[in-house]
Amino acid sequence: MRFYFHIVDRYGLSPDGTGCEHADQDAAVLHAQCIAAELAKAGELCRFSVVLLAAVPGPSSHPDQGATAPSAKA
Repeated sequence: MRFYFHIVDRYGLSPDGTGCEHADQDAAVLHAQCIAAELAKAGELCRFSVVLLAAVPGPSSHPDQGATAPSAKA
């Protein structure tokens, strides 16, 4: 399934136009947490950033899975 990792901060939304393929939602959440950790390293500049994780259902997705997943805060 393709997941998109949008960044939201005090300046607005920075959309992820490419996304990444992950085997499941758990793998995508781990990736979002890594992105949030990297943003946190930027200090004050990215202190209020949030990583929004969005999934796009496709042929490989399970029908019971929703279109969105939890977000990770930086």
